[in-house]
Parts: sequence; C-alpha cells; structure tokens
Amino acid sequence: MDRRAESDLGRAREHFVDRGAVDARSVVRPEIVDSWERSRRAGVDATQLALPYEPDLDFDGSLANCARPVLDDLAERLSGMSVAVVLTDADGRVLERRVGEGELQRRLDAISLAPGFSYAEEFAGTNGVGTALEGAMPALVVGAEHFSERLQGFACAGAPVRGPDGGLAGILDVTCLRAEANDLMRFLAQQAATDIEDVLRERGGAGLRRLMAAFRSTCGRSRGPVFALTDDLVMANRAARVLSGADQERIAVRAVERGHPARPRQDRVLLADGPARLMITPVPAGRPAGVVVEVVRSRSSLRLAGGDDAPPALLSVPAGGHEPPAQDRPLPGLAGTSRPWRTAAAGLRAAAGSGRSTVVVGEPGTGKTVAVRAVHGEVRPTARWITVDGADPDAAVVLAGYAAEASGTHGRAGPAGPAGAGGPGPATVVVRHAEALDAAGAGALTALLGEVPSTWWVVGLVSGERAPEDGPVGAVLSGFATSVVIEPLRRRPDDVPLLAAALLARLAPARRARCTAETTALLAGARWPGNVTQLADVLRRALAARPAGDIEPSDLPAEFAVHGTRRRLTPLEAAERDLIVSALLEAGGNRSAAAAALGMGRATLYRRLRAFGITDVGR
Repeated sequence: MDRRAESDLGRAREHFVDRGAVDARSVVRPEIVDSWERSRRAGVDATQLALPYEPDLDFDGSLANCARPVLDDLAERLSGMSVAVVLTDADGRVLERRVGEGELQRRLDAISLAPGFSYAEEFAGTNGVGTALEGAMPALVVGAEHFSERLQGFACAGAPVRGPDGGLAGILDVTCLRAEANDLMRFLAQQAATDIEDVLRERGGAGLRRLMAAFRSTCGRSRGPVFALTDDLVMANRAARVLSGADQERIAVRAVERGHPARPRQDRVLLADGPARLMITPVPAGRPAGVVVEVVRSRSSLRLAGGDDAPPALLSVPAGGHEPPAQDRPLPGLAGTSRPWRTAAAGLRAAAGSGRSTVVVGEPGTGKTVAVRAVHGEVRPTARWITVDGADPDAAVVLAGYAAEASGTHGRAGPAGPAGAGGPGPATVVVRHAEALDAAGAGALTALLGEVPSTWWVVGLVSGERAPEDGPVGAVLSGFATSVVIEPLRRRPDDVPLLAAALLARLAPARRARCTAETTALLAGARWPGNVTQLADVLRRALAARPAGDIEPSDLPAEFAVHGTRRRLTPLEAAERDLIVSALLEAGGNRSAAAAALGMGRATLYRRLRAFGITDVGR
C-alpha cells in the first residue's frame, strides 16, 4: 500500500470513528467497512485495547497438538524474517505463538497478542483473527484498516482452520509490522491452515477408527457395560445404557479425570447397586484418542469415607487394590477427588498431625471450615472443636476465656466462652473470618498463639478481600507456621459432578434425584463465583422447579451462569437475560445460532452477554 493510499485510508477511518459512516468516495474495502460497523456496534473503543485473558484454556488440546508440527515448520521457514505465527481457538483466544526475539516480539507483547488473550472482533475490533472468525473466511487487515489505533502498526492475515466435521476449529494468523506487509502473508496463512486441517483429519479419523475397533472387540468378549470415551464422544453398549444417568456419569468422570492414561489401568467406583471395577484401556493414535472402559462387577465393598450417612463419593484405588496413601486421599465425608482438593487435604493433614498453626485461605463458599472440620475428625478425633467468629466484637473475650480454661486458671468458660468448650485438653481452635478481627481480637490471638498446649490454631481468610496487612490481623499472620489454599470451584471442575450428587442427596434424601449428563456438563462448565454455596442454591431451586425426576438443563435458574454484573436488573432486563440464556442452551452454546433464534445480530448478542455477565452458558 503506497503512502497516499494509506493516508486516504487513515482519513476514512477517522471519519468513520467520528461520524459512524464511510465517505461515499472512500476506497475502503467493503469487508473492512462491515467489520468496522460490527466493531462499533460491539462497543469497541477505537483508542484503547482491553482484551480478556483466560489462563485456563486447553493449551494442549487436539487443535494445538495437531498444529504444533505445522507451526514449527512454518516458523523455521520464516526464521530471519520479522513475522509471527499465531493459532487461536474458535473463539479467537490465542493458543500458540511463534515469534523470534527482537522488536516484533516486544511489540506483540505490548498489544497482548499472546497465549490466553482473546482477539475476537468484539474485543479487539477489526483484525486478522477476529475478522476471519466473523466471516468464517480468510481476512487480510493492514495498518489503518484496524479499528483500534493500537493495532495500526501491524498487518495480519487470518485463515480459518476447520475440523474433521467441517466446523470451525480455530484461526491461523500470520502477523508482521505494517511496513513489511505483502500478499505472501495471506498465502502462508491459508496454506498453514490447510496443513493443520489435514493433520486434524488424519489423526481424528485414525483415532476414531481405532477406538471403534477396540470398543467392538471389548463388547464381543464382555457381557457387562462397556464405554468408549473421547473428549467429544461417548459410546455405550446395551448393558451400559441400562445404567442410570448418574452411574454413567460417575464412570465417565472416573475414566478421564486423570487424563488419557498411557497404559491400561484399573479403578474402582461405587455405583447405585454396589461397587464395580473399571478396566480402562487407552487407544493411541499419535496422541491418545480415547479410552475403552469395561465395567466389572465386584463383590468386595468399597469403604465410603464419612460413614453410612455420608453422600456417595468416588474413591480412587490403584490397580494393586490398595488404598492411596493417607495424605493423597480425599477428605472423609466430603465430595471431591480433584488434585487441588487432595493437595489442600494433604496440607491440612500434615498441619493437624504436627499441630502447626495454619492459615486457610479461600474464596467465600469454597469449604474452608468444613475441610478443617473433616481433617480434625480424622487426625484429632479426641480433641475438642472450638470456633470463634472474627466478626464477633467479643472475639478477644472468647479467646481469653478459652486460654484461661485451658491453662487451668478456672474450671469452665463462662457463657461468653467458645462453642464446644468443656474442660482442658487437646483442642482445635478455628477463628473464622479472621480478616474481620479488631485490634483487641488480633492482640488476644497473637498473645495466645503457641502459649496454649495441645492446641491446633487455625484461622480462615477470605481471598480477594483487603490485604491482611491492611488490618489488625496482619501482625498475627507472621506468627503462623504454615498456610493452605482451598482453590475455588472454577479451578476444580472435576469435583462439580461429585458435589452436585452429594448436595442433591442432602437436599432431597427421599427423592434420589440426579442430574442428567447434559445438566452435569453445564454445571461443570460454569465459573461458580459463589463456589459450593452457589452450587447448593442452584440445585435447591432446580429441585423446586422439577418436583420429580432427574434435573434437566431447563430446570437450572437462568442467572446461575451470570457472574459479570452486580447491579440489580429491572424486570424487563431479567426477562431478556432469561431469553438469552434459554437460546444459548437450545443452541448448545453456539452464539451465532442463538443470535439468529433471538432475531438479533451477533454483535448485539455479544454486547448483551457482556452487560449481563454471561460467559459459559451451553458450552
């Protein structure tokens, strides 16, 4: 593009940004004008660049895994040139980036064209990734054609990558500085996208054929339930389909919760009619394409953590038949087997066993107190359980009363004494909401820490609140020996199905209500800003919506997946939100299909999704 044409383009863009229209004499390409209009409708700021970041993307999924050899080859061919190669998923979020050291790398970092950031048009405006995504066709965007001023120093060519089923899998983008733009970029992007599609087709087809063959072979020699599982597919024989939806979900979760195994392994699972053994066989195809699971009934019983009245929970047992080490077991009586949950359990067990004072950190509703209570019952069953609320104005008096009692200066704590006090001896003292302690309470805790024998001191802090050093409790924390983090539910999606089953058993013990597979997938994919507390509330309302039978996706309250807005909605806005959620559920998360069903443009739908804080519905 010569300087005059570039200058004309810049003036046309400024005219559009100022007035919302392109001069009739403009030479701007129609596809760029269309993209500018979509960007404007989506509310993109032409002077700023605020891109969402998602650190928990599937950076090792099928698309990225198949694309890496192609990206490596293309990057090698372009070595010595100031060119970057970028791969995004079907939502425009960057999965891979290949760029050498130097000025281009620094400039790409400055505009966040890096793994985890989204370059969808609704956030970044007109660009090679987002515009190719919107049009589902190759796009070349150079200099002032970008809607955002921050991107005008670059040129980028994006090409769609389609999966074996023909659906859009992602975007392959080639980016360079504006002064070095040329037509080769478009060709390189399209060629690389085609090469990735070939790898996806080859690996996907071979993997499915091998999986089908292994599934049929296992069905031929087994009369029991048999499943074949991939990330996107579940196959089941007749015996497997007879199982309840909850049992099928338990088996599927157990089979894939540790990823695809490299070699055959065994697990045990407790089904509705008793324990069973799972024979899990990987089916390789370049990388494991899936697993075949044979369900073998067992007469031996599994020990249920928490006693007969605890809700059913899955307990992982290695192939040798021995229980996992104590420090790696889930917490007794509590649903959850994910690695973050077991890591927290191990930290609490170690601290309780040694009596080291402990700070437990976690968001509201993550289960900090119940986790400590479970470990207390397991490791210190003869010790007293005492709780103090840091928000109680008399917290200092309560703590002093316990100290006096434990040291024998008087027989019993008075009426203001802590719940559970009943005489000297070993105890676990938990100070909940420690961040709310006033100066007197913090001082009392500091004075007592380490001075009362046989006491395990535990304080709970809410992560995301004000920094502890800003309040009186800050001086206390330096005296504690260790800390344990209870991860939020959004970082423990594998625990959601188990928690949902346990909560339903507690909320409706006589109903034996369960979540369907679709409902379970929807729950597991939500962000849960209120954590387990919010999950319990959602299930309670779903039970009320469906008095009998299993919980369906339509029974879930629409706002359970809404977590970006805190203002109170008007009745009209709430109705609009519910309609959007219903359309997304019907469309399986496909935003284009949902927009069409609602009779609105995709950009308008994106704007309403942001306004209502809807991010994960249907996905």
